[in-house]
Amino acid sequence: MDFAEERQITLPVFSDIALKVQKAARDEHYDVSDVERAIESDPALVAEVLRVANSAFFGGLAEVSSIRVALLRLGLQRVANLVLLATEKNRYVASRPAISPLMKRLWQHASACAMASEWIARKARHPQLSETVFIGALVHDIGKLFLLRVLDEMGRTVLKDEDVSAELIREILDDAHTTVGHQLLVSWHLPEVYQTIVRDHHVAEPDPSNVPLQIVRLANQACNKVGIGLRTDPSIVLGATREASVLGMGEVALAELEIILEDGRLQAA
Repeated sequence: MDFAEERQITLPVFSDIALKVQKAARDEHYDVSDVERAIESDPALVAEVLRVANSAFFGGLAEVSSIRVALLRLGLQRVANLVLLATEKNRYVASRPAISPLMKRLWQHASACAMASEWIARKARHPQLSETVFIGALVHDIGKLFLLRVLDEMGRTVLKDEDVSAELIREILDDAHTTVGHQLLVSWHLPEVYQTIVRDHHVAEPDPSNVPLQIVRLANQACNKVGIGLRTDPSIVLGATREASVLGMGEVALAELEIILEDGRLQAA
């Protein structure tokens, strides 16, 4: 981490547009036209929001063709989450050939986990946690994002691609990402609920009373099972996980989640 401090490598928290829309979502007197204009100030953002709004996670709804239609059909909070998702995508880029594909797969994992977590919250009858788990899942692997950013920067100066094997990168990410991610969120003074998700999403004995943590852990395992991200483990049986038991998620709901994630994986391929 000395290299990161020396080069002052950091990550911005969230984009101004995303924060503006999230703030509006908490205001019962918000002006829909103001929200619409804020989003439409960035055409690339509009395209990404509409792409995700029409994904399998919102299946059954008629095609969402504009931001106004998205606001009316999905609701402001869901659109605010989609804006956050779309603006976060821009952070998952790298210049080094060894790092760039990992960034892409990490982004696919983070975004799929976020949408899966919101879906699980609603299915498990915790709709009041939808926003919390969406954001928590989006940042749960932020330590990996930071470490890949550091490795990418080191590749410009002190390392060559052949000096960093895929096995070494995986070892660095696996060993350090929860600690590094937790330190980042603490330094940003983000709410403790997110700090705990980042720190504990791999611990052997997670707090069963922490519902947001349980939801994100289940979403994370579901993504790993279908191969969305840096790790694939098709042997995972979601119905046998403690998280599914704690949340009361039955086999039918879990199978539906797998199908939705698989559809998303194929679309992203």
